[in-house]
Amino acid sequence: MLSLLSYLIQIRFRKFVSKGDYLAMLLISGLYIGTAIISYVHYEQIQGFFYFFFIDSVMYHTSRNDIELLRVYKYYRFLIWFEYLFYSLPFLIVLILKGDYIGSSSVLIGYFLLSFIPKKRRAFIIKYPFSLATPFWLISFRKFKLIGVLPVVFLFCVMGYQHNNGGLVVASFVILGIIACLPSCERERDVELKVSYLNAKEYLQQQIKHEVLNTLVLLLPLAVLMCVLVFDWSYVFWACLILGLPIGNTIVKYAFFESELKQQLFIASCFIGFGIPLLSLPFLYNRAIRQLNQVKNVES
Repeated sequence: MLSLLSYLIQIRFRKFVSKGDYLAMLLISGLYIGTAIISYVHYEQIQGFFYFFFIDSVMYHTSRNDIELLRVYKYYRFLIWFEYLFYSLPFLIVLILKGDYIGSSSVLIGYFLLSFIPKKRRAFIIKYPFSLATPFWLISFRKFKLIGVLPVVFLFCVMGYQHNNGGLVVASFVILGIIACLPSCERERDVELKVSYLNAKEYLQQQIKHEVLNTLVLLLPLAVLMCVLVFDWSYVFWACLILGLPIGNTIVKYAFFESELKQQLFIASCFIGFGIPLLSLPFLYNRAIRQLNQVKNVES
């Protein structure tokens, strides 16, 4: 049974990262644990909204397609319950450490009852207002169900305003920046680049342009909300910074188009080096054009 659980966990993570990318799996696990630690420190401020973290398992249950396959296993409901328990373990530990035994027990019972709920296919498809020049935005939002994260982003803004906590507002901008960077982590196939009528420079500029437009679709509602609640120039700085993240990630993607690992290592070096490697973006821009020319088999 443990081997089966391990297999299910790997399948779950491979929806977010490429196959065999254990470094990305480790980073996602660290993100879960880090979020739980931050929630533990600020539990009193977010106590009323803490249970939103457990919605992830509910959304996963409604979108999974392997329930019928799991029914061949006699104790499949216990397997599903334990799987969701494992995913939410860091947040359950926070509830236990804070002495909220009623809440933690409710989550355990809720997960078990969730295994009895059959999956229902939705009769409607959410239409996103993104430019199809970069189809990975549409793919990422439907694949990762990112629409469910956006209410949390706006909720953090309102909570930050009510409790006079600028950290929550900054956290909402950071979450939005991570969402905006996810589409530019996906890669086109070589044949898609070769059939493009644009040259390498025009193609790169087009991708950057539409990354900015799609990011503005997410950023403008948040910016308007903050202007209505409270205007602060520091939030304008964060908005500009978030707008620059997908631009930088797009340049880095094409600069290291031949290797996802190199792109991930560069991003990691930006965190370790306090953003100093970002000074090399002008050079990476030229490298990205050369890489695109190589894929298109064009002499520079």
